[in-house]
Amino acid sequence: MTNPYGYQAQQPPPPGYGYGYPAAQQSRPGGGTAITAAIFGLFAAIASAYIPIRAFIVLPSGAGIGDLPGEVLTVLALYLGAALLLLIGALVTFFRAVFGAILLILGSVLTLTSIMLEPALFPMSRFDRYFEAIFTFDSEPAIWHFAALVLGVLTLLFAILPPTFKYLTYKPRPTQPYGQPPMQGYPPQTW
Repeated sequence: MTNPYGYQAQQPPPPGYGYGYPAAQQSRPGGGTAITAAIFGLFAAIASAYIPIRAFIVLPSGAGIGDLPGEVLTVLALYLGAALLLLIGALVTFFRAVFGAILLILGSVLTLTSIMLEPALFPMSRFDRYFEAIFTFDSEPAIWHFAALVLGVLTLLFAILPPTFKYLTYKPRPTQPYGQPPMQGYPPQTW
């Protein structure tokens, strides 16, 4: 019997067995972007955590956290939250979980938000003087703010790249057997 194109019809092979050459193996994606995002995330977590920790350390000896204005507490809480998300995201990314990249994205966005929100919450501050102080490196906090800003941007860029998610979602296919299937029901011959 022929098909509509005039070729002899062939029977499909029995299900469960592969014949001929095995299918080409899917190449494993490189993890450079995911690992780089996780490393930048670790350093961004350190920079983001140092800013509020230093603010708590330099408090005068009679003052407590409750004495700080609400705006200051908000910014410090944002920095600590960003540091926590970045730290957990970096560690989870090292274990090849997609959730780690999502946490890195959220943590870096929160870091950038806290840096942009810091001058906006205080009525007498100006954005131009704030960023001028950060980019002139005139004090230790300015250096840490700059580090958090740059590392937050780099973490965000590397975490949202498609190769990062390709590496984190990669699951190798099981190998398919090929050749003739073994005969069923007969024990192996021993001579």
